Amino acid sequence: MKKIFDTGLKLLLSFAMLATAQTASALTTGTVVGSNFVNGQSSYITTFADGTTATFAGSSAFKQKSQAGITGVGIAGGRTDGEIDIGETLTGTFSKEVIVSSINLALLFDGPEYNDVKEVAKMLVSFADGGTGVYYLTATGVHSAAWTGEGSVVSIGSGAVDGGTGAWQLNNPFGFRSVDSIVFTAAKGYPNSHCKNCDNQSDYTFVNMTVIPVPEADTSAMMFAGLLLMGGLAARRMKS
Repeated sequence: MKKIFDTGLKLLLSFAMLATAQTASALTTGTVVGSNFVNGQSSYITTFADGTTATFAGSSAFKQKSQAGITGVGIAGGRTDGEIDIGETLTGTFSKEVIVSSINLALLFDGPEYNDVKEVAKMLVSFADGGTGVYYLTATGVHSAAWTGEGSVVSIGSGAVDGGTGAWQLNNPFGFRSVDSIVFTAAKGYPNSHCKNCDNQSDYTFVNMTVIPVPEADTSAMMFAGLLLMGGLAARRMKS
């Protein structure tokens, strides 16, 4: 009887491990890269390994822009050609909910570079749970920036200096809340004492964004069942 029980348990464990492996493989990452957007077009679509589709649309045509070894994409025309200005938008939507692992932006300066004054990137996020949020990234120094979301922000490359990258990486920016869509735009900056009206220079480029598609509920349930079975087997072995 004991042998039959062990054989049955091992069979169940095999199915559980298979389900767990399938779920692990489903936890793939997908990256949207600004340098892949085509100049002159206003829509970009890419499909991740698990089949999730990311669609990015501009308020006008795309235009790539490179500086200090980093290439990003913005909107053609406007106040600053090839960057996302105040009043311009880059909207990303996903065919299934995703967790945002990181976002990279560039050419966001703190001033006095290019007469900018603590430029501000603005993000409007729609979450899978029905909630929404508005978040701001503000360049405050050569290698420092303020972020109103979760996670952390780090400077990339030469930083906010003349001819520099002005690039920033946001890590786990919205925690573990699943995202349906995100709108990138710009907000008024913080004027300095020499020019109280100089607050409309905010602009930047979108470099890339890495996300983790959320597995379907049934797949997650299989993984949970697999973990329970493996835990039960481990407990039985300890008792014996």
